[in-house]
Amino acid sequence: MNMEETSNIKHQTSTQRFVVIGCGNIAQRCSIPALMNSGVTEVVCVVDTDERKREIVEGRFGLHFETDLRHVLENYDFESVYISTPNAIHVQIVEQVAPYRKNILCEKPLAGSMADAERIAELGQQYNIPIFEGFMYQFHAQHKIKNQLIADGAIGEPQLFQGWFGFPPIADTDFRYRKALGGGCVLDSCAYLVHSARHFYGCEPEYVYAVLSHEPGREVETHATILLDFGQGRVANLVSGFNNKYKSQQVIWGSKGLMSLERAYALPPDFQSTLTIETQEGTTQQMMPACNHFEEEMRYFVANCATSAEVWREEFLNQTKVLMQVKEFMVNEKN
Repeated sequence: MNMEETSNIKHQTSTQRFVVIGCGNIAQRCSIPALMNSGVTEVVCVVDTDERKREIVEGRFGLHFETDLRHVLENYDFESVYISTPNAIHVQIVEQVAPYRKNILCEKPLAGSMADAERIAELGQQYNIPIFEGFMYQFHAQHKIKNQLIADGAIGEPQLFQGWFGFPPIADTDFRYRKALGGGCVLDSCAYLVHSARHFYGCEPEYVYAVLSHEPGREVETHATILLDFGQGRVANLVSGFNNKYKSQQVIWGSKGLMSLERAYALPPDFQSTLTIETQEGTTQQMMPACNHFEEEMRYFVANCATSAEVWREEFLNQTKVLMQVKEFMVNEKN
């Protein structure tokens, strides 16, 4: 299912009760507020093994806080979980949750290896539960506008998709620098780029090539340049890194023009990105609407979790396959 299709699905009004598993930075800033404010979801409890998070959860959000997931699964009444833990333990969390037949919404990447992805898919089938890999950016209203303009021929036939997602250095203690926790830019910022290219062309790449590098002293890759060949002259060029000037952009080069989206992947809910179209006739710009893509993701999940388990399963298996193809390329240390 591509981004345009997800944007056109009618949202239902039923409410789902969630338990949030993991209370890191994204959960605190984005996911928990979205679950509390979407209108179709509510949070009954937040689980984290770090007792220090209690004050944040109870004080800032006024929610129940627990450190024992099994206790929550056996004693709280809810339908769904939102997984917001380091990447490497996603599969362990799914193994704990699946036997209780809870709907699962997990932050990307759902899996850090093909074996983990296949294990998660097996659990979903065994317990007949939907498992969705959360890429919130795709639910932003700007992508529906962008896709419609392209479908209407604004830049002709798309031939090259370019994506950048990189940011200044993160704290040395961040899990994204730790191999054992599923760190590295391929599973982090690159996952957005690969996902968006696959959904833009609506198919899987026929060929994958990547140049990966890591900074001295780092045990994971910190920069990546990826080339995806989707056949029939359709190519994606994707660049990401952990030590860059911030950039979160898409550019699509077509047979008649060039389209660029200033801020494509991570946007504050009140931020309005600029979409620029360049053709031989001149340049036009359009301000995109503000949108809380986390809240939109919650609405999409609630509306579709009862009917989309098979589609979601195929999607995260395909996404993981491409990321693992990228990771197969040798990591060359930067000098």
